Amino acid sequence: MPEIKIVQKDKIETILAREGETLLGTLQKKGHDIYSPCGGNGTCGKCKVFVKGEGVVTSCIYHVANDMEITLPEKREAKILVEQHEHTAQVAFDPGASANLSYYPHGLAIDIGTTTLVFYLVNLVTGAIIETRAVVNPQTKYGADVISRINYTAQNRDGLNVLQQEIIGAINFQLDHFVEITGITSNEIVKITIAGNTTMLHLMVGVDPLPIALAPFKPAFVAEQLLHGADLKLNCHPDAEIKVLPSIAAYVGADIVAGIASIKPSESFQKFLFLDIGTNGELALITPEKIWCCATAAGPAFEGANISCGMSAVEGAINTFDSKGYNTIGNSSPVGLCGSGLIDVVAYLIENKLVQSDGLLPEDFVISDGDPLTRANRIVLNQQDIREVQLAKSAIMAGIKVLLKKASLGFDDLDTLVLAGGFGSYIDVKSAITIGMLPKEMENKTLSLGNTSGTGALLALKSVKFDLNIQEVLRKSCYIELSDDEDFVLDYVMNMDFEL
Repeated sequence: MPEIKIVQKDKIETILAREGETLLGTLQKKGHDIYSPCGGNGTCGKCKVFVKGEGVVTSCIYHVANDMEITLPEKREAKILVEQHEHTAQVAFDPGASANLSYYPHGLAIDIGTTTLVFYLVNLVTGAIIETRAVVNPQTKYGADVISRINYTAQNRDGLNVLQQEIIGAINFQLDHFVEITGITSNEIVKITIAGNTTMLHLMVGVDPLPIALAPFKPAFVAEQLLHGADLKLNCHPDAEIKVLPSIAAYVGADIVAGIASIKPSESFQKFLFLDIGTNGELALITPEKIWCCATAAGPAFEGANISCGMSAVEGAINTFDSKGYNTIGNSSPVGLCGSGLIDVVAYLIENKLVQSDGLLPEDFVISDGDPLTRANRIVLNQQDIREVQLAKSAIMAGIKVLLKKASLGFDDLDTLVLAGGFGSYIDVKSAITIGMLPKEMENKTLSLGNTSGTGALLALKSVKFDLNIQEVLRKSCYIELSDDEDFVLDYVMNMDFEL
């Protein structure tokens, strides 16, 4: 019988499983309460479990075959899954005409992030999510942020093709993987929906992104793009529908459109802030009449870039920190610090007065000594790291204040603050308030809804009726260019210090 090693925070347990049984069923029999609102039929994708060496899987449709080590969601992650399910828009299952290309049609929803790619494989007969996978965007070796990658395309004769092929190659690798694990053929993948920021979408379809980086910041396209599998040489049905979701502006992309559209309307969401804080800080203020949105030059600090010990939120990254120590993703030995861990560490320094209000760090702060003999994987926060955090958190807070001024609203007028994106799933709200990244007035009004861009791409894959949600977001949206806004510059400078 396969042996399963279960890690949940500091507790480790080993159980035996029946070969071929679902992972969810095995865990439930052993008394583990795994959130599965659809009853284990695979349609909601919320019963997520981290399998070492494979990544995040949907446990109700993952069948046990070999010995494995898994990590169960911590309380914060489990709470996000519950909130995400409660606040996700409901649309009738209707994948559209492309499902007729195969007797056993499948589809793929993709969130192309600057740092991370997330894939959702869906059975388009039942609507079940077969597998979810997250991988590092292979373009990161050409630059940590969108401007670096745009510069690469401008400075290298074949730069655009190189970056496009990196994304296409990553998608094809996952398509081949999905075909292998499911036993289907590539011709049975008949629909792919894609969300991402505007630059990532240009790079994926092979369109020059340079105008995005130059005033007046006009991208080649923001409208929905409809292609076929053969157009991009994807390993799917040649006539598969490839739907690239629409954007709003150069720095407010389809990830934000899809994310806002994925939120279920309710009385709790009449006036709310929507923050997707990643390599760029994309912000929106949603009211019944209008959506004010902007993008802040937050820099890639919260994605682990430009931080001396920084890394993406993958296995081995320190993702939480407090006076008792740290936790890592996958419960592995620490090899670096991801964005949520970085915020926790800086908050700890502020609370213990180890950093001054102006950001001066008298001496480097050792998070982990690493190997006692070689000092390998020694993790330290230095002065430059603190400066990167100051720049990023100040840009976000200044952007929020500009949106409120444009809408003539104050924090007291808002119902909710929504944290979106993979990074938003792990942020400790109190830590974010302590460093001055989030307003303290919203401490008890904040929700983390996880990767809403991925959720939106998934809804677009499952239902053509989701297009109505997207069109409503586009109709109400008004983009604010912060580089032209005097209030932003002043607020940016005024929010740089820490409050001790």
